[in-house]
Amino acid sequence: MTGKLSKHELEALEDDWVNKPSAIICARLAETLRQMGKFDESREVADTGLRRWKNNISITIVLGKCHRDAGLLEKAMESFTVVNSAQPQNLVALKNLAEIHFQKENWTEAVNFFEEYLFEQPGDDEVRDKLEEARSWKNSPDQMPLETEEDEPADDTDAFPKTERMNKVLESQGILKEVFSNSEEEDDDEDEDDGSDEITQEEEAFDAEVSPDSLLAFFSDKEKKDLKLKPYDGEGE
Repeated sequence: MTGKLSKHELEALEDDWVNKPSAIICARLAETLRQMGKFDESREVADTGLRRWKNNISITIVLGKCHRDAGLLEKAMESFTVVNSAQPQNLVALKNLAEIHFQKENWTEAVNFFEEYLFEQPGDDEVRDKLEEARSWKNSPDQMPLETEEDEPADDTDAFPKTERMNKVLESQGILKEVFSNSEEEDDDEDEDDGSDEITQEEEAFDAEVSPDSLLAFFSDKEKKDLKLKPYDGEGE
């Protein structure tokens, strides 16, 4: 592409695009508009040209550049990928794909495209510096998956409601020595013995069931009926 055109040259180029359009005229006009910062007009010309000259490399490159200049990285990547698929050694496509992946912090892809570009253009020191930076980021510990500490085994008692009844049930199964041991220790300093030997009816009922034959012993007749609890008869083994 040539440098910036004068107003007269631009008008002549636009006239050619209207009266005797071609893929070359389309690419030149779209590139000129892009360099002038007229991205919408540039994309419109390029899109019109690609509808007529599908996948034309020159027009597609201009469209990709225009998308990138406008910050539309995904669309720019699509255009340069089309070029790269048709011409794997196209330096413009390789460099732009590398730089877009670099912008997106896709370090592995950036390294791959920078290496491909430098294989064809080994004297580009600026790209070589970016390649080293991309490699550094790719191998950075910050990019490695973080090792998560294994969760501590869940306390079996957490799965059960912390009630006196459940405390007795768990004790009978050997699951729990004392559910409320910690909380009772904390309460020892706060609660003083008032000398009362009063025992509730519920405590007397539990004390009477030191070694129950069945967990059903911990439920009243009403609770057994409401919960539809029945003795296990061994069926289904």
